[in-house]
Amino acid sequence: MSPRAADIPELGFQVGDHVCAFYSEGGYSQDDIVVDYVSKGLQAGDKCVCMIDTASSVRDRIPGELVSRDGILQFFTEDEGYLPEGHFSKDTFIRKLEAILKEAFSEGYDRAWLLGDESFVVRNAVDIKTWFAAESEATEVGMQYPHFKMCLYNLDLFDGETVMYVLQTHPRIFVNGMIITNPYYIPARQFLDSL
Repeated sequence: MSPRAADIPELGFQVGDHVCAFYSEGGYSQDDIVVDYVSKGLQAGDKCVCMIDTASSVRDRIPGELVSRDGILQFFTEDEGYLPEGHFSKDTFIRKLEAILKEAFSEGYDRAWLLGDESFVVRNAVDIKTWFAAESEATEVGMQYPHFKMCLYNLDLFDGETVMYVLQTHPRIFVNGMIITNPYYIPARQFLDSL
């Protein structure tokens, strides 16, 4: 990990964070969360990579002056980010995650901010246990790189059992604009043994 890649305490972020955030039609919107998160990453001068299907509505709300250099802000659709082979593979996803991070650091960034909307899981009937095994492993991968990762979950799509899996695989939670420690988090090895 780069010695320059420090936490951002004024924002509540710790390097290696794997954070979950919930949104719904009647509450905090997906676009609001994405714009807030990406704007903070860009203000810090860090690479931001988003895997969302609403890139245009987000891109239009991010102040142009924050996009200080080519490539600092990158968007993939959810299918490009999670289903590059036409189906979800945990191993392919983890390799892609690591490749995105390595590329950001090879481009000279001290940190990377990743964000993904996990609605693709429902739309593509991805096996829930396979997906959350990947989420759990992503937490472990994240500890090896100076970055922040936020996963978005639409409460209108995911049931209570799935929300518990979300909470068990993310050490931190985004709540009302703050990042807090998640008391329901289960370390990866223990979580994977419980599947």
